[in-house]
Amino acid sequence: MKSDAGASLAPQFPIGRPLPALDLKLAGGGYRLGMHNQPIAAATAVALMALASSAGASPAGCVPAAATPLRASGAARIYSQGSALFGCLGQRRTRLGSLRGTLPFPARRVVLYALSPRYAATDTVEMGVDTLASTVALIDLESGKTTATAPATTPERAAESFVSVTAIRVNATGTLAWIGRRSAIGALEPIYEVHALLAGMDRLLATTRAIRPSALRLHANALSWLTGGHKHSTTL
Repeated sequence: MKSDAGASLAPQFPIGRPLPALDLKLAGGGYRLGMHNQPIAAATAVALMALASSAGASPAGCVPAAATPLRASGAARIYSQGSALFGCLGQRRTRLGSLRGTLPFPARRVVLYALSPRYAATDTVEMGVDTLASTVALIDLESGKTTATAPATTPERAAESFVSVTAIRVNATGTLAWIGRRSAIGALEPIYEVHALLAGMDRLLATTRAIRPSALRLHANALSWLTGGHKHSTTL
C-alpha cells in the first residue's frame, strides 16, 4: 500500500551481536560490556526493532482482513479484494469498479485511482474495437455516492480514437484534477489536456502536445503542471 511513510526504519545491525554503541570499554570508572550487561543490549535491540516495525507499518483501518490495501489518506482507504476495487471510510465500504476487464464486451476496468481523507477518484477505461474511451469519477466515501463524472478529454474527432488518463489527483474538499491524453489512427501524436472537476463542472485548463503526462500536483486548492520545462499553476 502506498502512503506518505518513508524508507524502512529497521535497525541495520546483526541480531546475534550487541549494538556497536554498547560494545565498548568505558574509561574513568565505567563498565565493560559483559555477560551481566548482555540482556540490556538484547532488550534495547528488541525495543528498537519493535519501534521500527510499528513505524513502518500502515494501519489497515476499514480494510477487511483478507483484502489488499492500496491507498491510505486519513481514515479513508482504497483496497482490492480479488479483482474488485473498493473504497472505505469508517463502516461504509463502496465498490469503485473492477481492476480487470469486465464481460460482456466492451471491457471496462479501473486503471488509475486517487484518494483524499473523504473522496476517491477513479479513471475507468472502456476498451472497444480499435477504440479506447476513458471516464473519471468522483466518489464520496462518506455517503458511498458518485458525485460527478466526466470524459477524460474533449472529443477526438478522428475515427478509431484512443482516450486515456495519465495522471489523476483529488483533494480533501472533493476537487478532482487530471491529465487526459487523446489520439487516433489518423492522428498518432497525442494531445494532452489538463482538467479540473469543480462542483460537478468540468473545466479545461490547458491543452497542448507539450504537457508532461504525469507532472500533475494538487495541494489543497493549488494545481500545477509542466508544459515542456515550464511550470504552470492555478488556484481552483
